[in-house]
Amino acid sequence: MERKTLTRISQKLHLSTVLVLTMLVAIWWQISRSYSILVMPSPGEVWTALESITLSGALWQHVAASLARISLGFSASILAAMLLCSVAVTHRVASDVVKDLITILQSTSVFVWIVLSLIWFGLSDMATIFTTFLICLPVLANNLFEGIQSVDPKLLQMGTVFKLSRMEKFKSIMIPSCLPFLIAGMRVAFGLALKVSVVAEMFGVSSGVGYIMNYSRELLETDRVFAWAVVMVVIMMVMDKLVFESLARKVSLWR
Repeated sequence: MERKTLTRISQKLHLSTVLVLTMLVAIWWQISRSYSILVMPSPGEVWTALESITLSGALWQHVAASLARISLGFSASILAAMLLCSVAVTHRVASDVVKDLITILQSTSVFVWIVLSLIWFGLSDMATIFTTFLICLPVLANNLFEGIQSVDPKLLQMGTVFKLSRMEKFKSIMIPSCLPFLIAGMRVAFGLALKVSVVAEMFGVSSGVGYIMNYSRELLETDRVFAWAVVMVVIMMVMDKLVFESLARKVSLWR
């Protein structure tokens, strides 16, 4: 009984993850002793850099700028994915076109979209938003499409037997079946959006995590580059645990 209790406590506190991270930090610290701060700053130096960017206000300024761009591109991609999948379910030909479009978008390199966005929108926020939108769209659309295809035909037939309208079938059958797929796609897409926006910000804007990381690199402030990388990891973990996992639990209970 005590062993089971300890196991549950360990799982809740993610003690295994904490142990692995502690080992990695120890290895990092050991390696950093052989190099200068310009090449491999120590964990202590990175922590000092984190304190500096937090107290100066730079952390909140650049994180807010990045999240604003990501939110716009991410939200637009969710709406576009819903629209594409709504069109896809109306006709077989439309379904084939949507699937081919998703494949084309998935096979196009992120650097192609970054270069094109800079050509079309110049050094502006729109370049980052556009790139984020096109990277997230195929992931979300593909997951939603799988959700639609997973709907049990017997449930739709039952809805017909009970004389449910199209809207009632959509609300009672389609949405509950597709939401888990959409949330799973959102988790993956947000991670991609965070990475892509940081790369795009290095080229096209004057604020954001990507911009300030590149600026720190140019000033040879490697400790700050590491600090901003840690910030990115924390943002992703917070979004994954507090937002997407919470949404997944609520949808599971609602279904």
